[in-house]
Amino acid sequence: MNRTIGIFCLAMTACFAMTDRVVLKAAEFQFRHEHVLGTSLELQVDAPSREVARRLEEAVLHEIDRLAAIVSRYDSESELMRWQRERRDTSVHLSVELTDVLKCAEHWRKSTDGAFDVRIARLAELWKQGETTGEIPTGEELSATTRRFKTAPYEISTKGVVLQNDALPIDLDGLAKGYILDQVCELIESDFPEVRGVTVNIGGDIRTLGDREVRIRLTSPDNPAENAPSWDSIVVRGSKGVATSGNYRRQYQIGDQRYSHILDPRTGMPADHVRSATVIAPKAIDADALATAVSVMSVEAGQTLIQSLADTECLWLLSDGRAIATSGWPSPRPMEETVFVGTQQDTTQNTGLLVDFKLARPSGSRYRRPYVAVWLEDAEGFPVKTAILWMQTEQPGPRWHRDLTRWFRNDRLRKVVENVDLIETVAGATRGPGQYQARFDGTDNTGKPLPTGEYVLCLEVTREHGSYQIIRQKISWGDKPIPQTPLKGNVEIESANFTYTPVPSADTSN
Repeated sequence: MNRTIGIFCLAMTACFAMTDRVVLKAAEFQFRHEHVLGTSLELQVDAPSREVARRLEEAVLHEIDRLAAIVSRYDSESELMRWQRERRDTSVHLSVELTDVLKCAEHWRKSTDGAFDVRIARLAELWKQGETTGEIPTGEELSATTRRFKTAPYEISTKGVVLQNDALPIDLDGLAKGYILDQVCELIESDFPEVRGVTVNIGGDIRTLGDREVRIRLTSPDNPAENAPSWDSIVVRGSKGVATSGNYRRQYQIGDQRYSHILDPRTGMPADHVRSATVIAPKAIDADALATAVSVMSVEAGQTLIQSLADTECLWLLSDGRAIATSGWPSPRPMEETVFVGTQQDTTQNTGLLVDFKLARPSGSRYRRPYVAVWLEDAEGFPVKTAILWMQTEQPGPRWHRDLTRWFRNDRLRKVVENVDLIETVAGATRGPGQYQARFDGTDNTGKPLPTGEYVLCLEVTREHGSYQIIRQKISWGDKPIPQTPLKGNVEIESANFTYTPVPSADTSN
């Protein structure tokens, strides 16, 4: 039987791709790693040779490790954590790096009237306790903490001496990732002048370098799966930082209610009026801090702040479905006061088959992302829908890999994919390391509705110089929902599960 094969393959993360070109130039290389700063790292390099690209990759990883050892709150022996164990009445000289981050954090605390504060971790503790007790924090508990935010957390003298003002823990997560992105790009500019362009994506926060145009997809809060259509895409040029803050990947679950994990330091309450805020700024550290701040500020106050800053723009996706952007937002579509596709009222966003999986972590702090394919087969073993296809770890190189044996065996499908750009850059809220979601929306590779019937869900993973694993699970596609069902993991897929919600417009004929 002849079949016309079309394929919609998206590779994350958040997930790189930079232009509208179908075939990448020979000088472009991509590298992907998991468990970097608690999320994923994706690196694209325009370099004169593979050797230069490899050396740059190693330099970037080394710089990230060096800076994490300074600003991380997850490493008890980082400079940040060691400093916080010092006596409060002791003034100390900190490293230039840590001092710079602390200065920037204090700048944004003042500039946002307290909407950004590095002591937010104390409020997070109260809300996490609520998940255990089943009760939200009391107003008295919250106000006891927020009152302490009225004064600065520390003082920095003109000579760089730092003095802690209170004992509340300091959490630099709101801007440390952006700072590291900026420092990585400074290193590249200094040590790799022959490199023409770089894009670094750490968990959805992005920093670009060079004069080329970079196309970035914006994740829809209602459909953040790796292969889901984006809300919009933007094009940035030159050295830019892009950061997104959103409440759609992490929440506090207290009883039957979910609350945003983004907390307002001024009230202690979750900020739920903004579903996602994306900021473009000259530096990633500023984009990072601002994305958090404008998520808790009123939209009017956030607009006033953003518009007062040079070369800085913001897009808000609000809980009521509106999309509002500053005047210079680089989108080809009209944005001001429009309603975005993917509101909370859109009940089709999470229908179909949702597959969550977590890649297993080999020994060591990080690892290269393996080759992954996730697809549906019909009763004849034909791959009717490919949701995820992560083939290459670098370019130039093969656009497919023979070690994905079951997916690769269909020669017709492989030939289609060889002419498809599989790599995209995605801006979105940070997700955990190795954690991904694929969605089958009820269409096949040609865009036609899937007939009801029996299918096989396939998750195939292979690692260079590692193992080959495949998970196969029968799925009944029809009018009966399937509750969350676990899949048996293996050495490459730590855990996986699927949920099926019937698609209203699904074809019910075979």
